[in-house]
Amino acid sequence: QNLLVAARGLGLILGPLITSRGIGRTVWCGEAQVGVAAALLLKGLCAFAIPRTSAPLVLYSAFFAIGFAMSVLDTMSLFLVTSIVQGSGGTMLSLYDVCYGFGGMVAPLITVALPESCWYVLAASDLLVAASLLARRFGRGKPRGWKAKLRKSGVVSGGYALCSASVPPRILRAGIAFTFVSQIASTSVSSWGFTFASEHLGLSDAIAALIPSTFYFASTLARFVITGASMHLIPSAIIQISLLFFVAGAFLFHTLAFTISATSRDLEMYALLAGVVLMGIGVCPHHSFMLLAMAQHGDLHPREHGLYTAGTSLGATSGMVLPSLVSLPNVEVASALALALILNSRVRDFPWRDQMKLAS
Repeated sequence: QNLLVAARGLGLILGPLITSRGIGRTVWCGEAQVGVAAALLLKGLCAFAIPRTSAPLVLYSAFFAIGFAMSVLDTMSLFLVTSIVQGSGGTMLSLYDVCYGFGGMVAPLITVALPESCWYVLAASDLLVAASLLARRFGRGKPRGWKAKLRKSGVVSGGYALCSASVPPRILRAGIAFTFVSQIASTSVSSWGFTFASEHLGLSDAIAALIPSTFYFASTLARFVITGASMHLIPSAIIQISLLFFVAGAFLFHTLAFTISATSRDLEMYALLAGVVLMGIGVCPHHSFMLLAMAQHGDLHPREHGLYTAGTSLGATSGMVLPSLVSLPNVEVASALALALILNSRVRDFPWRDQMKLAS
């Protein structure tokens, strides 16, 4: 199982690095629907093949291809939103994250309800969406005015800007480091929360299952609030505020995790879950809004998107492994401190307020 996770993680990391330039060209040619459909077809066919084989090489290849396809989908979607839907980018990315979180909540339920056919459900959903996109593309043609929208945002042939400034390297490095650490934090608690609560705290399976489910539930609900807040606050301000929630939740979780046990009172259990809620609220806007905060300093080209998605995937993959080496509460506190250090060392680049409005 660990090797399968590693194969998928490798696909997630390499996918955006290999395909970023091709993604730019695909979008410029007006074939984004075909590109998304191709990635979905690859993902769906692999999901269909997995339950039908027991050959290790085929399984590793299928998981690698699924990770590869997922990273392409993520990179292309984020590139389209940040390049074309600039004015309402925060709202669109918040809704994107809501759908992503909802899928994360529903997927385990499908697995439990349909353990023998869950892979086929996944494959069917991917293939149906791919077929719908292809039917739309070849039935209605290319989207209208896509080149004008791309030129307006500074994107030209090949996905590179004509005369607009790119994001400065210091901003790109800080953004990639931030999303890397943030993904470690969120993936660790969502992947290892149940194991830590049941094995290290001695809690029942029913209570231990509340750790990851509460985290996802809080994260998903918070995104609805952030959708509205994004209309009034700059992206970096939303990140700064959310980080306060995450730091408070990580330290509360760390404090209680080493004192709580199966015989602890209900109040302590609720306090532990409150820490998880704060962590879920805290990390939910990091991935999308860091992209928007970086875009305040210049255009993000497909190459930058590829590097950012690769950093995100590397963090998520690391989060699946790190809690097996270091206790989960220590991972969360260390992540909180690292995120605070990264953000505050670049507070002028990621301010609480719009500096242009203050200057005027």
